[in-house]
Formats: sequence, C-alpha cells, structure tokens
Amino acid sequence: MKNSMTTTENNLQLISVVVPKVNGIYAKLLVLTDEVYSKIKELSESNKGTDLELFALYAESNLYHELSSEMGALTRIQFDELLKESYNGKMQQGRSGKYLKSVQ
Repeated sequence: MKNSMTTTENNLQLISVVVPKVNGIYAKLLVLTDEVYSKIKELSESNKGTDLELFALYAESNLYHELSSEMGALTRIQFDELLKESYNGKMQQGRSGKYLKSVQ
C-alpha cells in the first residue's frame, strides 16, 4: 500500500470534490483510478494562471474527508469529461442531512 490515507492497493485515489454552484461548501467523496486522477492533476495544473472560469474544486482525501496537500480546480468542460458521471452516481448527505444535488 502506497499511502493508507489516500491510496489503496488497487491504485485507486480518493478525492473530495466541491462544486460550489451546485452544493455550496459540501463535498462528495469520489474514488478514481490513478489514470483519471493523473489527468485531473495535469489539467488542474494547466488551469493555473489562466482566466478560465473554474467550476469544481478537488483535494486528495481519505474516507473521512480529511484533506491532504494535493488540490486543484477544473473547468466545467473538464469536470463533465472526467468527474460528472462519478459525481452524479454518488449519493451523499451534507451536514444538514439533505442529499447533495447532482450536476445537470
């Protein structure tokens, strides 16, 4: 196991994803393959210093939404391509007890 806090033996990555326009400050916990996570990190890095409108924020996480230092942001198009299906497929409650919304 690489790092028990963020990566499993199957090379999966846990990230917390916040879509402020949809669910405010509440995050959904997603499980990604290393391949998808690498692409997200690459795109996020290329977004830095641009005037692109950012849509979703992410951070490496564990099962308790405890964040590590790796984080970034994606545009709407990037989110739709890489995370939308996973994000919408995850039912998760916010602190208020209500289920977080899906991205349309």
